Amino acid sequence: MSSEESALSAILERILQAHTSSDDLSYESAKAEVAQERRHLSRNSRMLRVLSYEKLMLVLALVLLPLGQHFSERREFSVVWLGKSIGTVMGLYLRFIVSQVDTIKKLASNDDFPDYKTVNAILEQADDDSPKGAEARKQIGLWKTQISNSQNASDPTVFNDLFDQIDTCAKEVFEHVHTDIGEKTDTYLDALSGYRHNVVKLLRTKWLEGSNDAIEDDNIMRQYDRITARVTVWLSPHDDTVTGNAPIPLLSAWLLDYAWSSLDTVKEGIIEICRWFEPLLEYYAVVRGKSHEMDDKSEVMINNFVVNHVVKIYAPDADLQLCHFLWERRSTLIFHLHNTMSTISEQEAQQDRPKDIVQIDTAFDKLPRDEKQAFMKLIASMKKASKCGLRYSIQGSGAYAMHVTKWDWQNKTLKNQKRDIEPLVKAVFLELRKVRQYRAVILADSIIAGLRKQLERFHDQIDDEFVTSKTWRWWDDIEIPKNVTPFMSAGMDKNFKSKLQQIQLEQQDQDAITELVTYVEHMVCARATTAKDSALNSEVVKTLNALVYALKANSTCLHNCSIAGDPELSCDFKATIHPEIPKTKDQVDANTTLEPQISGPSSKRQRSSTNSEFPNARKKRARNSLSLSSVISISDDEDVVC
Repeated sequence: MSSEESALSAILERILQAHTSSDDLSYESAKAEVAQERRHLSRNSRMLRVLSYEKLMLVLALVLLPLGQHFSERREFSVVWLGKSIGTVMGLYLRFIVSQVDTIKKLASNDDFPDYKTVNAILEQADDDSPKGAEARKQIGLWKTQISNSQNASDPTVFNDLFDQIDTCAKEVFEHVHTDIGEKTDTYLDALSGYRHNVVKLLRTKWLEGSNDAIEDDNIMRQYDRITARVTVWLSPHDDTVTGNAPIPLLSAWLLDYAWSSLDTVKEGIIEICRWFEPLLEYYAVVRGKSHEMDDKSEVMINNFVVNHVVKIYAPDADLQLCHFLWERRSTLIFHLHNTMSTISEQEAQQDRPKDIVQIDTAFDKLPRDEKQAFMKLIASMKKASKCGLRYSIQGSGAYAMHVTKWDWQNKTLKNQKRDIEPLVKAVFLELRKVRQYRAVILADSIIAGLRKQLERFHDQIDDEFVTSKTWRWWDDIEIPKNVTPFMSAGMDKNFKSKLQQIQLEQQDQDAITELVTYVEHMVCARATTAKDSALNSEVVKTLNALVYALKANSTCLHNCSIAGDPELSCDFKATIHPEIPKTKDQVDANTTLEPQISGPSSKRQRSSTNSEFPNARKKRARNSLSLSSVISISDDEDVVC
């Protein structure tokens, strides 16, 4: 363990101690300890970036740390990993962790519940199509509701000694059904049945077998029996609903890895959703480089949706509900948005937003005169509002963005208007112009329009008693075109899901091939000369092109076999993939002679730069649109080697 990890562990222990010793249900003691620890750190340290993320520190210290070594030795407790990973989806990921730990707490509740024998008897009837089976499914639904509503004391640490084995169960069973988790597909339900059997067997073996006492005569044994019964019910796909999702596996390292991967895979879509809620998302760090208020985009989105929007929500778990809403759509609507944004990133200069204050000033100077006048009016209005303490009194173009932004522009520490305020207000006008170039276009897509409309309705439906107003307005004022009918379902039809699954599988292969190409690109022994900027050797490029072609062709063949449900299906490579792969820029070296045997690559990857043309080799994007034909193959339109 490095010195940074040791320091972080000690800090988390002190935060946990501060909370447990105070019996503070509002977590104020823990928050005060986080602030105290932060004061001792250097302003530019990596640890400060981690400690400045208050929600992250509270989840690690108060939620994950008490669950034992299975989690405390994971990457979530690595300062290096956290420092690199804070940025896009960490806010959603933290809520996922909280929700899954909350499920563990409910399963370990002291509430009254039927014993395992009773539960198992009902579950055995649930597969029947008879009225008896329907009654059994209804009862299972009622039990699941009872578990969800559990409020009594709970000790989730009863699972601490079992997390490693629960994790092994998940790895073994779900290894080949990664894209179906939580969906009522035959593949996933079969795997879930095996997983539930293994987990229940594990719990009964660990807790109940070998005891000479009757279960009902021993309070501890009776509690273990009830926990096992709850787990059995919770992991059952049966209930009285037809369209509901299937349960996901219990909390373990495997589930956390799956959740992070699932969110990170669609991060371009998530980033765009975050932009819908925060006008300064791409600019705040540029102007306020030493501030950590907007380090993670999804955290800013959650804050603005729940806390800082004009239409405030006071539901205590609104952030968890929002994350659940997005989680359910990660593999459908958000994945579609991700693909669309990835395409736009290539076709348009999606990355041309200013990278520093000088670029902001330069770009702003090019705006039309009327927009500059609107800027001056907004600045004057904001100055007046700051003096009066009225945040919502400002009017004019860009005013609503100032209402919803997480940036506290009325903070009394912002004394220099030209330095502290004007650059970010300019950025708002630049972002308004930027989003009008592409957002109106993507909202003409019924699926993306549906996602945006569903977010509006979700806000209104959280709970009427917690919402002060039902008027919703987006800060960009961009409306869905009137001739577009938004797609208002969370799921998709079978044809869409089939295409989506194929794209996801292809993307995994494409990413693996990209990793391979990047590895070779940085190998010193692959260069044509000893110069640091040397292109790759011609023979190396020729062989690498052939290897990439063979891998892509075989990937397509394997996916076609998967779609057809025939693992032995033969496949003509030339019929499924175009063989033309453009030559990589290479350099023939007369002094290079290929030997019959080559030693294996070093385990330490070289990172020096080259001039070989592997554009964006490490940038992972979903390359295919969802308007593909029913049989989708990896396209060479986005060649890894070019």
